[in-house]
Parts: sequence; structure tokens; C-alpha cells
Amino acid sequence: MNQSSGSKPSSAEVAKQLEFHLEKQDALCNAIEDIADTLPDDIDPQRCLRLAMSVLPLVHAAHRFEEEILFDTLREVNGQDSQLDQIFERLHGEHFEDESFAEEISECLREIASGTQVNFEKAGYMMRGFFEGLRRHIAFERDHLLPMLVMTPKAS
Repeated sequence: MNQSSGSKPSSAEVAKQLEFHLEKQDALCNAIEDIADTLPDDIDPQRCLRLAMSVLPLVHAAHRFEEEILFDTLREVNGQDSQLDQIFERLHGEHFEDESFAEEISECLREIASGTQVNFEKAGYMMRGFFEGLRRHIAFERDHLLPMLVMTPKAS
């Protein structure tokens, strides 16, 4: 996106950026699922530590993009719509929950990486809750928000 010049990105540029964030989050879900599937037998402390350090920044960056760029672009493309406001309110709430959960996942992964005594059943359950919720969020955005970016703008 070319925002350094002060111009707003096109809806096509925003769609590409959204897809980038969705792919990164999907890869994060896959990595966390892989760890959850191998607990407690196959622990790679370095992988857990790298994931612990990246989970919150990655999720936060995606949410910041959505709330600062995507939502405004969708309003421009689709006009002011109370249904959009409801969707954005819902997604904002999910962002808050996902980021809180990401902090807990990060802490859990750090504990696993450090060899701290961990209840692996609880850790695996928590990881599954996180990536399943995030995958639902990703699916909603792919199915509903991405198509809205390519819609013909409404007449004012």
C-alpha cells in the first residue's frame, strides 16, 4: 500500500493486504495446532519460543489493519450501512477477545519452552480454543469482507 504519499489505498490494495493478514493468521493457527497435536511428546522449545514471541504481534497487527484501514475502506465502497456498523462492532469485540487469548497462548508457549511444569491437557485445550476461534474469524472475513471490497460502490 502506498500510504507514505498520503493517498488512500484502493479497495484492491486493501483486499490484497487483508488476504496477506488472513494467510499469516491461518499459518499461525496451523503452527499452534501442530504444537497442540504433539503435546506432550514432541516439544521443540525453540519453536514454542518463536511462536510465543510472534503470536500477539501478528494478531495485533492484523486487527490494527482491519480497524484502521479495512473498515473505513469497506464504508467507502459500500456506503454507510447500519449492518456494517454491527459487523464492525462484532469484529472489534472478537479482536479484543483474540488478543487477550493470544497473550495467554504466548505465556503458555513460553512456559512450555522453558520446561516449566505445564498441564499439557489444559494447554492443548486452550490452544485449540484459540485457533478454532481465530479460524472462524478468518473464515467470516474471507467469505463476507473480501467480497465486499470488490463490490460496485453504492450511489450516494
